[in-house]
Amino acid sequence: MKQIKQEKTLGKFEKFKLKWGIPISIVVLIIFLLLPCPKGLSVEGQRCLAVFSAAFVLYLSEAIPASIVSLAVVPVLAIFNIVSIKDALSGFSSTSTYLIVGSFILAAAMLKSKLADRITYLIMLKIGTSARNITLGILMVNIVLAFMVPSSTARTAMLLPICINIINKFRGESREKTKFGANILLTLCCTNSTISSGILTSTISNPMAVQYISDASGRTVTFGEWFTWGFPPALIMTFVAWGIIQIMFKPEVKELKGGKSFIQGKMNELGKLNINEVKAIIVLGITIILWAFGDKVGVDSTTACLLGACALCIPKIGFLSWDDCKNSISLSVVFITSGGISLGAAMSSSGTAKWMAEGIFNSLHLGNYSAATMIIILIIVVQFMHVVFVGTATMANVFFPILIGIASVANINPILTIIPSAMMLGGYPIIMFFNTTPNILCYDTGEIGSDVFPKFGTILSILACAVYAICVLIYWPLIGMI
Repeated sequence: MKQIKQEKTLGKFEKFKLKWGIPISIVVLIIFLLLPCPKGLSVEGQRCLAVFSAAFVLYLSEAIPASIVSLAVVPVLAIFNIVSIKDALSGFSSTSTYLIVGSFILAAAMLKSKLADRITYLIMLKIGTSARNITLGILMVNIVLAFMVPSSTARTAMLLPICINIINKFRGESREKTKFGANILLTLCCTNSTISSGILTSTISNPMAVQYISDASGRTVTFGEWFTWGFPPALIMTFVAWGIIQIMFKPEVKELKGGKSFIQGKMNELGKLNINEVKAIIVLGITIILWAFGDKVGVDSTTACLLGACALCIPKIGFLSWDDCKNSISLSVVFITSGGISLGAAMSSSGTAKWMAEGIFNSLHLGNYSAATMIIILIIVVQFMHVVFVGTATMANVFFPILIGIASVANINPILTIIPSAMMLGGYPIIMFFNTTPNILCYDTGEIGSDVFPKFGTILSILACAVYAICVLIYWPLIGMI
């Protein structure tokens, strides 16, 4: 199998960011602290604005890992007396944090039992092994796994070796890039993202959005509600993305020689359904049912997720060890999520988010538009701001507090500003290769050039904005969201 490249040469801009990111962030922090307090902003709000601005620079520069930046937010908020240490740690006790923790444990069960591999090969075998059908199979696997594996990065990492094997089998002895290689890898990373916008637990920014809404309004968005609002447009855009890829990167041949026997061989290696797979299917099935209908019996998404995760660790009922659990949980994701939620809460309580939102609201003249038009404008702005961001969690930490503030200024439900923007944020980080880790993983194989993403991503972004604008104007009012 072709080895995935672990390193890439840094360009001048990347080197500049790494070298000067920390000094610039310190200068930004000092400037904002020393400037006269802006009108309408409290002293605590000004300090919070300084911390937010410095963190923003560090997030963009990546001079310090985003997880460390998010963790450092906690003591800095307390040291500057913006909030108490108890409030600064509030993000680490949020329901979103533990929804993510539980979901990682559920994903570990999928991996250890080999259920994820079985699902992948079974779908590909059933759909067929023509070049087009193989990519369609990857799309279908992405849809299925999005309900079970909470991380788009984890899903991409699971499927990438399979895709590379298929590409190498298609290419034979040649080492040249192929349209089929670009096709299958773009399908992998892009449909992985697009379908994530419609499922609450499938990517980190979705539960973060729910937490921000809960903190701002006390309203809890359920798994079923998110699915009803987001899955139809996400499913449409997932197939639209696949269709565009088929047009732009039409495979050189129609049939993959020996493809069926290759995939059948992988299925034969797995053998019959083992006991751990059966246990995983039962627990995951019950968890998904509770995610969908738990609100009717008083069970929220986080509770259902943690119950399922714990069940998988109980002797005889489950099969996971503590080592399996702790090795499956990404502290980076936990820190980015929790620290970001803490920063967002501090921005809200200090008035910073509302002050920034008022500035944006007035400068864009959003008060002159209807709520629907304002939401569409926000959707477009958020989508094309992907150009400068690395990572959806980082982008969420920057935008969600401001979007909450805009809802407050416009006197509308924060669901209307957060949910549509969150769907764009988590589902369509496809304009640049560095927008999200799945893109980077596929780019680093050497099968896709960096220029491919803006060409494909710009087209898909325009279509996505159009589809979600239709949702704002027709679908969401029809089902009572707006």
